[in-house]
Amino acid sequence: MGATHGTDTGTYSFFTARTLATFRAAAACIVPAEDGSPGADSAAALTLADAALAGRPARDRKLLTVFLRALEVLPVLRYGRRFSALSPEKRARFLASLESNRFSKFRQGFYGVKTFALLGYYGSAGTWTELGYPGPRKDAPFYAKGGS
Repeated sequence: MGATHGTDTGTYSFFTARTLATFRAAAACIVPAEDGSPGADSAAALTLADAALAGRPARDRKLLTVFLRALEVLPVLRYGRRFSALSPEKRARFLASLESNRFSKFRQGFYGVKTFALLGYYGSAGTWTELGYPGPRKDAPFYAKGGS
C-alpha cells in the first residue's frame, strides 16, 4: 500500500504531515464540527479516510496527493496565504470556487476530497450514534459473502 507516516496526531498510511493538514482543513469545511458532532476533521474520521485512501490504486493516490498539494498552495495567489492557514470562511469560499470551476480537474479533485471526507465522517461509529444508526447489519448479503 504505501509507507506509514507518523504525525503529531497519529500514524497514517496515506497522509503525510503536509497532506494531512490540507485534508483536515478541507474536511472541516465540508462537515464542520458542531455541539455533539465532531465533524469530518476528527481523528476517527481522518483515520477512516486514510485507510480508504491507502487502499486505492497507486494512480488514484498520486492524483489526490497532487491535488492536495495544489489545494494548499493555490490560495496564495488569491489570499496571500496557504489553504490550511486561511480562515474557515475563506477556505469555504475557495473550495466553492473549485467545486464550480470550469476546469474539470479542479472539480474532480474537489469531489475526491469531499468523498473521502464524507466517508470518514459517516463511517465513524460516533456519527452512527449521533444519527441513531445501529451500524452495519451483519446479516446483510455483503457480510454473508465474506465481506468485512
